[in-house]
Amino acid sequence: MIAAVVRPIRPGLRLVGRARPIEVRATDAIPEEPYVGEMAAPAALEPGDVACYHVDAAVEAALFGELFAVAAQGQGAVGAVLDGPVRDVRQMRELGFPVFASSVSPYDTRGRAEVVVHDVPVTCGGVLVSPGDLLVADDDGVVVVPAARVANVVVAVTEKLAGEHGALADLQSGSSVHEVWERWRVF
Repeated sequence: MIAAVVRPIRPGLRLVGRARPIEVRATDAIPEEPYVGEMAAPAALEPGDVACYHVDAAVEAALFGELFAVAAQGQGAVGAVLDGPVRDVRQMRELGFPVFASSVSPYDTRGRAEVVVHDVPVTCGGVLVSPGDLLVADDDGVVVVPAARVANVVVAVTEKLAGEHGALADLQSGSSVHEVWERWRVF
């Protein structure tokens, strides 16, 4: 699970999609052509993708805001996950695009941060994320499922959910927690 500080920008947001990792580092240089990497990353997104940013701890600038959310959504992306700051939170909430981030900042990246590479493995929130890994996020947090394990995890999750639904129905019908445990073996 990605670090618990990475939270949805509003309760109720959910996403499931393929990771498109993006690496960000701090800088104090102002290039002649600013925002080149910052624009290239969302422009490379495809339907079903999740922009997944690793942001250098020294970065205080927001890497993602309203414009990039609209751009990502236009590319068919299903959300963004950042272990760093975002901005334009009100606008992104209104847009409804699922964004999960560790903080908020009013600063843009010019002279503060730059995207150095995308579509390579990164460590986001303490977890290795590779291109194509499955990201699942909701109010409880963000989980990374390595691409090679997705099929097995889907089977295990489906079985667990069936048991949890059965356990919930039994509890709601008045069964004791011990009876439910003996029948379903889930909690």
